[in-house]
Amino acid sequence: MKNLFLTLTLCLSIYQVQAQRTVKFIGQIKNTNPGEYIYLGLEDVLLPLKVMEDGTFEVEGNIEQKHSFFYFAKVSKRGKIENQTPRIWFEADLIKITLDWSNKSYQTERLMPFQSISENIELLDGYEQFKLILKNPNEIPSLYFADLSKEKYKISDLEEYFDTLSEKSKKSIYAKRIESYLSAIKRPSLKKGKSVENFQLPNEKNMYVDVINSKNKPQVIALLSSGCAYSIASINLLEQLSELNKGKIEIVSIWDDKSKNTWLNSHQDEKSKITWTNLWDEFGFAKTYLNRKMRPTFYVINENGELTKILKGYDKKTANELKRLVE
Repeated sequence: MKNLFLTLTLCLSIYQVQAQRTVKFIGQIKNTNPGEYIYLGLEDVLLPLKVMEDGTFEVEGNIEQKHSFFYFAKVSKRGKIENQTPRIWFEADLIKITLDWSNKSYQTERLMPFQSISENIELLDGYEQFKLILKNPNEIPSLYFADLSKEKYKISDLEEYFDTLSEKSKKSIYAKRIESYLSAIKRPSLKKGKSVENFQLPNEKNMYVDVINSKNKPQVIALLSSGCAYSIASINLLEQLSELNKGKIEIVSIWDDKSKNTWLNSHQDEKSKITWTNLWDEFGFAKTYLNRKMRPTFYVINENGELTKILKGYDKKTANELKRLVE
């Protein structure tokens, strides 16, 4: 079993997500460049486009919210994804669009009334962007871009923005992420040898549970992501740790997926092996408070609730360090 524990393989399943809503995109891209790879970005997912000789294309994608956005992108010569259009907001289930690839101009039906605000915000950065967001605090693009750039803003400015929001806006997922970020960032910085403050996150039954236990038992907290191959591979590592454990330590996995559907329904075969406490970082609190810089990251907490180790990445060193906890 101990030898098995050190076996690190990257066997990944197909990434599948059961989403709440399917959107179909139909259109034509004129004046494309031969051999160029074109993508349609739908929120955080890139959908490869099969563009026919006449420029037409058709693709479907899944979204979680009523209002969402898409954009067109290409792969640069260096292999980098480069956006070619601004974010285009929509709420329909069928989108028809025509795009001129030579100048990136587009035509589509029923643009959202805040599309121009979104494009103006996207053209700016830093404090100039923030000032425009403050002028239109409750518009969906303002909420989105404030959340997207929250780590670049001063805490006092972000607090000022949050205080200007309407009660309706504060219920949006973007505002909840901002609120969670502010709550986490104002806690004392997490350092080795210092106590880790408790916080709560939802489990698969949508029950909020304590993350930091009061059982006088050591813990291993793993920060993972369904979109990270090494995170998925870490499930096997944690499974083997659990088998060797015999009740010595408590294992907690926390997933920073942006949607509940992704957390619950992607990589189901691998996640079916999880028998320990499994939680969702719903609004990004754990990521901020634990100062996660890499996926996966493992936090070792002693029986007194003090942080003793931070193990970054998925390799033999991490496996050996975790193994020592249960020897």
